[in-house]
Amino acid sequence: MNTALVLLEQEITSDIDTRLSSISSIKTLTSRYNLLDYDKDLLLQHSIPMIYSIWEGFIQQTFQIYIRTLNKLELSFDTLCKPMIIFHLENKFKQFAEYPKKLDKKLLFFKQLNQFYHAEKININPIVNTESNVGFAILNKILAEFNLEKIQEYPEPKYSLKDELDKFLLKIRNNIAHGQNSILVTTNDITRAAKLVTLLMDLVFERIKEGFINQTYLEST
Repeated sequence: MNTALVLLEQEITSDIDTRLSSISSIKTLTSRYNLLDYDKDLLLQHSIPMIYSIWEGFIQQTFQIYIRTLNKLELSFDTLCKPMIIFHLENKFKQFAEYPKKLDKKLLFFKQLNQFYHAEKININPIVNTESNVGFAILNKILAEFNLEKIQEYPEPKYSLKDELDKFLLKIRNNIAHGQNSILVTTNDITRAAKLVTLLMDLVFERIKEGFINQTYLEST
């Protein structure tokens, strides 16, 4: 097996194992301690943001691992696929979002672009913009930016990842983050959130492995 693939799998698997251990601890927190009802409800409520942070952290960390792996291949502008070139350009050159008005800034921008296009290799920018809300659309947007297969909404009958992620996990997390302390979270909610994040991590990992094996990071000829 390709050494780079083995190292990629090992690094991401290790990260997932750490996150699964954290999720397992969160799921059993309230049962491991003799808590007052108020304290138990408070802990359950804030378990949702904790599980969400594990999910968003996974996306950041996993794609940074993938980018580091690709950078070791010393890909060039001509060989890297167009979606990833666009990803890199938009992250490296903020001028695309806000074009400079002053001539000296425009000239500097042009010089930097020229250097980029003529560089022997591309060092892909490691910053992944999750927009602080990794919902279903953002997740598939990130996958598309890396030329990876998108995740289908229904991995199993009557189980919508879009609804579970956007209307359940993200909705509760955002409401709690904005101070809506009247939200009641149950142990079933924690189990539900844990199942969702565990499944999503597996699906993302699967697509990264397949993308690396099939070299979807290369421009097709």
